[in-house]
Amino acid sequence: MKNYGDRIAQYIEDTDEEDTYENLLTRCIRVAIWLKSKELTNEDVVTLCSKNHKDSCVPFIACLFLGIPVASLDPMLSAMDTTHLLKEVRPKILFVESKSVRLIDDCLTEAGIDAEVVVYGEIEDHACFQELLTPQEDEGEFQPEVVASLEETAIVLFSSGTTGLPKGIMISHYALLMQCQNMKQSENFGNVMLSYATLYWISTVIILTTMTYIGGARVICSKFNPKQTWLLIEKYQITSMFIPPSQMAELIACGRPENLDTSKLHCCISGGASVSEKQMREIRDLLPGTFVFQMYGQSEIAGIITIFNSNDVKDVLLLDKKPKSVGKVVAGICCKVVNPDTEELCGPNKNGELRLKSKMSMNGYYGRDSSESYDSDGWLRTGDEVYYDEDKCFYVVDRIKEMLKYRSWHVAPAMIEQILMTHPAVSKSVVIGVPHETDGDHPLAVIILNENQKDVTEEQIADYVANKAPDRMKLRGGIRFSKYIPMTPSGKIKRKELRDMVLNGRL
Repeated sequence: MKNYGDRIAQYIEDTDEEDTYENLLTRCIRVAIWLKSKELTNEDVVTLCSKNHKDSCVPFIACLFLGIPVASLDPMLSAMDTTHLLKEVRPKILFVESKSVRLIDDCLTEAGIDAEVVVYGEIEDHACFQELLTPQEDEGEFQPEVVASLEETAIVLFSSGTTGLPKGIMISHYALLMQCQNMKQSENFGNVMLSYATLYWISTVIILTTMTYIGGARVICSKFNPKQTWLLIEKYQITSMFIPPSQMAELIACGRPENLDTSKLHCCISGGASVSEKQMREIRDLLPGTFVFQMYGQSEIAGIITIFNSNDVKDVLLLDKKPKSVGKVVAGICCKVVNPDTEELCGPNKNGELRLKSKMSMNGYYGRDSSESYDSDGWLRTGDEVYYDEDKCFYVVDRIKEMLKYRSWHVAPAMIEQILMTHPAVSKSVVIGVPHETDGDHPLAVIILNENQKDVTEEQIADYVANKAPDRMKLRGGIRFSKYIPMTPSGKIKRKELRDMVLNGRL
């Protein structure tokens, strides 16, 4: 960051500011000095909860300077989700936007956590972030802490693994550095990148660290607007853009404005969920001269697993021929595709579960056993059904794991099922995902009713869940009343069979 001095690190669209690396570094150092005075160790956690703005990345970078693990929440999370995630990592200090302070205070109380809350803004009885930016006498001599090992945990991401409630995924300094290298080598980013996700998402973590590493600029916006996005591409001469499929669909629906200059946009990358072939064709038509493609990754591996290299002529030709492919495996990851029933290896064009080995693999789940995430030979189970072709290009087919994704947000069926089971009419419930072209998965509930409660309606059940759950958990896929749910001899629900029954109209 010192080397980049007066280069622009951030364009702040909401306030029309330009933030140089020199100014950003100064603020990061001052916050790091304040954090150091709190005598935190690498066993503690600092948590962030904020939309994107000029200073939202400052505590994140400051924590990396000190080797203090940092975990981010998204301000759009519900109170239920926020309380659960806070219980997982039990932070000592939180940096919170003013609109989320009441939520965080309530959730900390509910979780029984005594932590200091620093606010972006001024709220009574809370430290003000601006006060941390007071000049320090020794800031010119500040040096980042040297971690004892690059294998130490740098960040904690939240994801649900293959099943169950969200857990904290511990990612090492080494993994972040390697993913920066992979991004740098795979893509010609140019010097200006746009992405709307907060630091809750691994994509934003990798974009922040990579752009800082190469001295590029990020365009910072607090919220996504499709019409504005088209205009930003021209205004800031954006060279690369990362958008999830749901935002891509909105860009397509909005349509490209006339006489718009997108000539500087080298690549448009999508990830977090699948993009349909139709959407891929439409967005490519709207962005002639731009390399538009999907990548595939997971939080457990610190981000990217497969991607096309837009600097490689062969890859450019392949991505044009194979719009549904998510690319080739990046450096530093070994993979195999396995039949999950027989554990036999799958050859080209045969579906199976993707499993991985890498030094970038997570350090485990924070405070939890992670052994079930690995097979008997130590390969990480992704829970995703994939195949690869003769060119070693990969394709994501489906999820073996129970987890659903609604507009890139993880949705744990177990959490919806717990709510359903509190309804007096419900005897048994199973939640599955039904595919939607732009949203990913729409949760659908299959329910066995109690004998004396047969009069309840689907609408009543749907309203019951909507009143108790976050928006992404609404039963948009519908409700099916049934007398039968397929089970294994050991009593486990056959979710795939149940999903096939629903999709084939047999339920």
